[in-house]
Amino acid sequence: MFDDISGDYDLMNRIISFGLDGICRRRAVQPHRDDKIILDICSGTGDMAKEILRLKGFDGHIILADFSMKMRELARQKLGENQRVTYVICDAENLPFEDSVFDGITNGYSLRNLSDLKAFGSEIERTLKSGGQATIVDVAHPPNKVIARLFYIYFYKLIPLISRLFTKKKYAYRYLPASLRTFLKQDEVLAALSSTGLNGDYQHLLWGAVAVYRLRKK
Repeated sequence: MFDDISGDYDLMNRIISFGLDGICRRRAVQPHRDDKIILDICSGTGDMAKEILRLKGFDGHIILADFSMKMRELARQKLGENQRVTYVICDAENLPFEDSVFDGITNGYSLRNLSDLKAFGSEIERTLKSGGQATIVDVAHPPNKVIARLFYIYFYKLIPLISRLFTKKKYAYRYLPASLRTFLKQDEVLAALSSTGLNGDYQHLLWGAVAVYRLRKK
């Protein structure tokens, strides 16, 4: 599916989020400016890495890991020939890296596409260095009932309608709201990700429509 929608992916993200997805990524990556080696898991078209590279004072290296070849090629076009970027095709729940190699790990808007959050959390814990931090940003369930109701109307009803105007891949944008409908609440997500011993917390952005999870390795 992600290979199929790769050409429309960035445009649709900007449209359905009113451009706010980039602001959330920018906020999320701030703690990683001093990291020397960062793994960006489910890196997609490279938007998370792009925000990291923009951080003032960042002089580290980023490994972009994704299972979609077409997404990787779009990321390569977006970031250009950059000596500080490496591309890897791999499974987020079975990473092909040695233990304790990354100062930081990032992940943007992909948790809902994973089959086993505990396995993902275990891989984060295994590959992070001691004292390292993972930052994950994704769509969430707003805690305020009024905001939640408005958000769900937009997310479940309007996004599929909007997608018909801009892309022929309508099935993918029916999947998007469906993936949130069955997704865990924020406390449950944090519990699953930190079940292997990571210390974690989260904060809400956009009145709880987005959550940023921080996971730290002792």
